[in-house]
Amino acid sequence: MEIDLGANAFGIDFHPSKNLVAAGLIDGQLHLYRYDTESSLVRERKVRAHKESCRAVRFIDDGQRIVTASADCSILATDVETGASVARLENAHEDAVNTLITVTETTIASGDDKGCVKIWDTRQRSCSHEFNVHEDYISDMTVASDSMKLVATSGDGTLSVCNLRTNKVQAQSEFSEDELLSVVIMKNGRKAICGTQNGILMLYSWGFFKDCSDRFVDLSPNSVDVLLKLDEDRLITGCDNGIISLVGILPNRIIQPIGSHEFPIEDLALSHDNKFLGSTAHDSMLKLWDLEEIIEGANGNASGAADDSDSDNDGMDLDNDPKPSKGSKRKTKSKANPVDNRAFFADM
Repeated sequence: MEIDLGANAFGIDFHPSKNLVAAGLIDGQLHLYRYDTESSLVRERKVRAHKESCRAVRFIDDGQRIVTASADCSILATDVETGASVARLENAHEDAVNTLITVTETTIASGDDKGCVKIWDTRQRSCSHEFNVHEDYISDMTVASDSMKLVATSGDGTLSVCNLRTNKVQAQSEFSEDELLSVVIMKNGRKAICGTQNGILMLYSWGFFKDCSDRFVDLSPNSVDVLLKLDEDRLITGCDNGIISLVGILPNRIIQPIGSHEFPIEDLALSHDNKFLGSTAHDSMLKLWDLEEIIEGANGNASGAADDSDSDNDGMDLDNDPKPSKGSKRKTKSKANPVDNRAFFADM
């Protein structure tokens, strides 16, 4: 099923328990849609959330609120039932906010175009810490929830690992010649997979982040803009040629195509029951793909028992030196100011 949003959507997210999907649009609008198993998408609500583009969308508080992040540097919380603005932080970052993820039930993280990552306590409505590791925009983030490590990728070509318990940077990869655009953690926490601008998937062994341990080149030269974890052995890729593919990791192979848009893929998300895959692209379309038949057809090809080709002591200890080597090429970017104690959201 699909629907024309009327404008390009930068981010989508599914409700954690209901058949609802939210989309953040380039014109600053937030759309909420209800879907069913009869191939129907119906818009429930449209909210003028931001002055500039809405780049990221996440349901929080068990689906009671939607948090959005924008190029206008603001973060907004919207009530799902009423569409009313619950709270807003006008200057959440010094630069455009590009990414937003849920860390725990009471914590979210946001990343901006300067390379700054901020951690927010939604109970206290305050920024608890920030990390200034990167020298270019934060392209994607994910969390190893068991160890509370946040993994971020950046346009500066590096991956970083930040310990959210100690609020310290624990590792940073060497600089890649290409921008790192997306990241997921797989293989029960033993591998971090990054999508790149030249279409190569870079596989990092956990604890050995200086350089990747493996590369998968079959998607090249199409930029891998989005990665979505399906399970510990399979992920879904969204590329700039508009193709969405099911990919196996270790053994590395393209299992099968899932679907396509006419233009580059912008975001991917899974419904609460994993029945539907949502996709948006530069064609203003929101598409929902029924994954049941796709997964059933691919199960015979997937091998969850395959061993990693590189064992290199996949422990959870991280590199001792978090910084890249001095000889690596770096871009010059100003750092964000130290964290302040502003409220997470100013009450409306």
